[in-house]
Amino acid sequence: MIRIFILIMMSLSMTPSVLERNDVIEFIDLAVEKSNLTREEVLNYLKDAQPSEKAVELRSNQPEVKATWDNYREKRVTNTRIKNGVKFIRENEDIFNQVENDYGVSKFYIAAIIGLETNYGSYFGSFNPLDTIFTRAFNPKSNFWQNELIELLVLSKRYNLNPKEMTSSWSGAIGLGQFIPSSYNAYGVDYDYDGYVDLMNSEMDGIASVANYLKIHGWKSNQPAVEEVSFGNNFSDLDDAEIDKLELPFKINNFRTKVSLKELNDAGFLVSLNISDELTPLLFYEEGYTKLFIGFDNFRVITKYNRSSKYALAVHQLAEAISEKFYE
Repeated sequence: MIRIFILIMMSLSMTPSVLERNDVIEFIDLAVEKSNLTREEVLNYLKDAQPSEKAVELRSNQPEVKATWDNYREKRVTNTRIKNGVKFIRENEDIFNQVENDYGVSKFYIAAIIGLETNYGSYFGSFNPLDTIFTRAFNPKSNFWQNELIELLVLSKRYNLNPKEMTSSWSGAIGLGQFIPSSYNAYGVDYDYDGYVDLMNSEMDGIASVANYLKIHGWKSNQPAVEEVSFGNNFSDLDDAEIDKLELPFKINNFRTKVSLKELNDAGFLVSLNISDELTPLLFYEEGYTKLFIGFDNFRVITKYNRSSKYALAVHQLAEAISEKFYE
């Protein structure tokens, strides 16, 4: 028994610390250079970091990529989530009304994002941001996620937080609206004026921060995000596989696509719209029908939150459903 114990201790002592890795040593130099963190502070935070195999697995299986629109939608725009969205707004109605007035962002879209991200604050994730962001920063090496790791350490120092003890998503997103650390630092709002941006425990801060994010990224007050439109027979009765095979002059269902009405109709969609805005066409198979949705500027603002057309369309549909239920 003693011999087994000695072997276990020897094996633990031979396991290299993450602080001894060359890539981590280079990162420590970078973190000190790019922030107000001391070397000792960086070392103290990183000594507890552990790569997360589960985060790597989840990174490769995101529903925004893997799921059909019908499957994606049916898990997000549900009757329960709609009902709870109405309840969440009513419980925080004064905050939502004040935020709408201050930021010009619809309370229904704010609530929809929070509903999709954390089920209205009931589930912040099952990971910690230190391990998940450390994993994304080094496996494989990512300049973007190394910067997020620095932002996490800066955030932890600013508010005296232990990043190992915080709760996050598999990608290190934090709080009511699931902000990655750079967004927390840049767009977080101390809306309750207590001197602390608290996206984990303050609904005032969390709601206002989502609104602030959308406003800064270009949300236009009282303007539509998405409109479902009638279209010609050329593209009717197409399922997901057939939509994916379409060859068009532009990419369909891509949030980066911006075309004019003329370009859309020249491609055969035959849409009638009295609008000169740039359009993002979304052709999806939904509940047995091929439907065409047109995304406008506010739709593309939502994709700044999550770079997925499916996500942004789900936010829109959930927001509309919550609004309808709210005013019944």
